[in-house]
Amino acid sequence: MKVYEAVDQMQRAMTFHRDRHSTIAGNIANLDTPGYKPLDLERLPANAALNAGRMAKTDDRHISGGDGAGGGAPARTIVDANAMQSADGNAVNIEREMAKIDANRVRYSTTSDLVSRRLAMLRYAASDGAA
Repeated sequence: MKVYEAVDQMQRAMTFHRDRHSTIAGNIANLDTPGYKPLDLERLPANAALNAGRMAKTDDRHISGGDGAGGGAPARTIVDANAMQSADGNAVNIEREMAKIDANRVRYSTTSDLVSRRLAMLRYAASDGAA
């Protein structure tokens, strides 16, 4: 794997975790909304051509359409089927959502650290080993 591909892959992972954080935060915001079903994001394979905005490359001279999500990780929103409903039909469990937020934060932070280290190595290599 080339260096820029690894950084791009980590960037997509960070974007996925940022978007997932927003989705889970939306669940928490709707804690008291009757009938609300919690949502989550599911990561799709990196080579999935399921992105709605993706343009087909029909000629070798065309520029690649990229992923339709502005460089983001391919993901789809799903309804959290494991959630139990309360009397008013709301299925948000604050403890479960907070646990998902925390796990997502750890993954984002770890990926961010990896990106920082990879870029530091690139800086070091570009400067011929001079600090």
